[in-house]
Amino acid sequence: MRLVVAYALLAASAAFAQPPTPSNTLCGDCGVVRSVRSITKEIRPLEDQEDTKPSGLVASVPLKGGKPQVGSSTKVGKEAPTLSQTWEVVVAKDDGKFQVMVLNAQPGLKAGDKVRIVEGKPVRR
Repeated sequence: MRLVVAYALLAASAAFAQPPTPSNTLCGDCGVVRSVRSITKEIRPLEDQEDTKPSGLVASVPLKGGKPQVGSSTKVGKEAPTLSQTWEVVVAKDDGKFQVMVLNAQPGLKAGDKVRIVEGKPVRR
């Protein structure tokens, strides 16, 4: 009986002494995309444009109809808002952390895609 118990203890200690398998290791730069959203912002023009000198008289005639505008080159056409578009990507990393990235180009990813973060940008795995 003592021999059976000794063999059981020896087998159990050998099982605990094995190194972890590679499937248990985590990729620190890998994760799953949680959300992708587009952010559009209006860029406001500089209010202090008194330093610029007008280059002359300008006329703006809309091609689809509408009222033509005539005036100084520093005033005509400045009413149109300038828009900036970026994309925010939230990645849930394999190590349990979250990473938020703001990209200037559309990433081509959707929620649920598995990605690896390379040089600060998500790349599909």
